[in-house]
Amino acid sequence: MTEKDDNELVYEVIKGSISSFEVLIDRYQKPIFNLVLKMVSDTETARDLTQDIFLKVFEKLGSFDFRYRFFSWLYRIAINTTTDWLTSKRSIISREQADLIAGEEPDDNLRDEQSKRLHAGLRLLPGEYRILLLLKYYCGFSYEEIAETTHLPVKKIKSRLFIAKEQLAKILIAKGFFENE
Repeated sequence: MTEKDDNELVYEVIKGSISSFEVLIDRYQKPIFNLVLKMVSDTETARDLTQDIFLKVFEKLGSFDFRYRFFSWLYRIAINTTTDWLTSKRSIISREQADLIAGEEPDDNLRDEQSKRLHAGLRLLPGEYRILLLLKYYCGFSYEEIAETTHLPVKKIKSRLFIAKEQLAKILIAKGFFENE
């Protein structure tokens, strides 16, 4: 038996098949959770947001455009939901407070420390750059998949990724992550 593609499953969900939605959840829950976790740096918040994302997806499946791929539509909802949450939290927690909170976790080894510094640097990037870096280097999306997800031209994505990497390097140098050679 061949595995159904995402669009077939979406069609079945629209027609009333909850089990088809469960297949979509099984397929995408972990990657969506991991993306959200990289954006918010808190496991419980990432779990809550992931649940919210799949609820939104279920509610909006009737508006899904079958000309596109489901995964890019899902990632767009995940990015928007998480970005909205981060924006609402920014008014409550300043970046300095976020850095202090991130620094409170115990450091067991150098790799954990480097990872924390990298994630702290990513959090300081503007959201539009952070999202592109996460999609390209964490999720492994191609330029075309990022374009489909973000509704930006490939040329603009390449340009913004270049700028994002430069800005991240400057942040990491300023934070003493590595020496500027």
